[in-house]
Amino acid sequence: MAVITCIDDLKRLYRRRTPRMFYDYAESGSYTEQTFRDNSADFDLIRLRQKVAVDMTGRSTETTLIGEKVAMPVALAPVGMTGMQCADGEIEAARAAEKFGVPFTLSTMSICSIEDVAAHTTMPFWFQLYVMRDEDFVDAIIERAKRANCSALVLTLDLQILGQRHKDLKNGLSAPPKLTLPVLLDLATKWRWGIEMLRTRAAALAISWAMPGMSATPPAWQAGRPNSSTRNWTGPRSHASAINGAAS
Repeated sequence: MAVITCIDDLKRLYRRRTPRMFYDYAESGSYTEQTFRDNSADFDLIRLRQKVAVDMTGRSTETTLIGEKVAMPVALAPVGMTGMQCADGEIEAARAAEKFGVPFTLSTMSICSIEDVAAHTTMPFWFQLYVMRDEDFVDAIIERAKRANCSALVLTLDLQILGQRHKDLKNGLSAPPKLTLPVLLDLATKWRWGIEMLRTRAAALAISWAMPGMSATPPAWQAGRPNSSTRNWTGPRSHASAINGAAS
């Protein structure tokens, strides 16, 4: 295995080992990708302020997030189709987060189910939910999250309209991949990914959700009245913005 020294090293490995359609899915945005570029650039502006002549004994990054003790003030954000980036991707990411001591957020667009992730972890994780028109679906998935002991609900509010993702259209993104000639040629160079997928715990490589439709004006945020997106959830909530939203 190559010596890993930084995130860029991991990204290079990721690009070599993952089919193009799934790499592009995670590394691109909608339309002109302006929001995607802006979000990436924002991280480059972060600086750590150096302190000198101070006692550094017992230093720690530990803190709490919504009442949960964490090793540092970050959480793994929800990433759709992580289970197609690598076999059992959501399970592996949740385990890594648990080992390090930070929260993991499972995407609505996950490959591994809520129950699968819960069965292979020992600590509660967070669940990300889109505001949808299909209240029966929302009620059912919130109930599943509660039964799995998810400790927080992360609501994505700014995806009323799905943005057109040009690379996804050109790559013919699907899960599992459609076996067209370009896809087969790409998969032939990603043999390690294919072998891992054949060994995955998932019974079938299929997205475990359906997107019945976003709500453009969710009643939950009108006069503060909860609708089905929140009324059945009694734990902590967080409001999230989609990085690759419609305006990207």
